[in-house]
Amino acid sequence: MGSYEDAIIDLTKLLDIEPNRKFALRYRAEAYDLMERHKEAIIDLTKLLDIEPNNKFALKYLGETYHLTKEAIIDLAKLLGIEPSDDIDESL
Repeated sequence: MGSYEDAIIDLTKLLDIEPNRKFALRYRAEAYDLMERHKEAIIDLTKLLDIEPNNKFALKYLGETYHLTKEAIIDLAKLLGIEPSDDIDESL
């Protein structure tokens, strides 16, 4: 798992210099996701979509990543103006 962490460190350094570098956001999001750091992956994927709204990879991966975490589902519901209930099915 160390290689994912190393990749995150290197990609973060690049993003410190070039914050809108699409490939760095994509691959850091993937590394975060593989390490089950879903919230951080969601942040990078959302930024990638801000830069390129029709990025098919980011749209697909963002949906898959949101699917993995109940908290993210609640955040998405709030973003969409839907009041989430306490009985959200985590298997969604």
